[in-house]
Amino acid sequence: MDYQPQNQQGGQNGYNPYPYGVPIPPRQKGEGMATAAMVLGIISLIGLALLQLYLPLLLGGVGIILAILSRGSAKKVAGRAKAGMICCIISLCVSIVFFALSFWFLLSLPKLSPGLAEEVNKIYEEQYGVSYEEMMKEFYDMWNIE
Repeated sequence: MDYQPQNQQGGQNGYNPYPYGVPIPPRQKGEGMATAAMVLGIISLIGLALLQLYLPLLLGGVGIILAILSRGSAKKVAGRAKAGMICCIISLCVSIVFFALSFWFLLSLPKLSPGLAEEVNKIYEEQYGVSYEEMMKEFYDMWNIE
């Protein structure tokens, strides 16, 4: 059995593979979580660009949690964790704004465009057997909205 002891700097037989004895920097605790937060932030921004609104909500929330947890007991947040947190917060905020605008559009559709409301009524009646106006009337009654 060829047993070669390794030193702390990664070389075999006690020799450092790097010139002039450059030490290998120790791996920081939480570095993996910071990288994961950055990757999730980038993926959530890409999902937002593709108008996948559920993806930024899920990945953005998880990315923010990972970025916070990657800090551990340190006072400073790593650069990757900051980048991930910024990407996640942006995608999360924009996604929430899209949801709010779509909900507002849903409630104010008949006022904004009567012609479009008629087309939506036809589609709803064909697919669901109930018109859009009837469905919204039930919604208003359920939530006591006038």
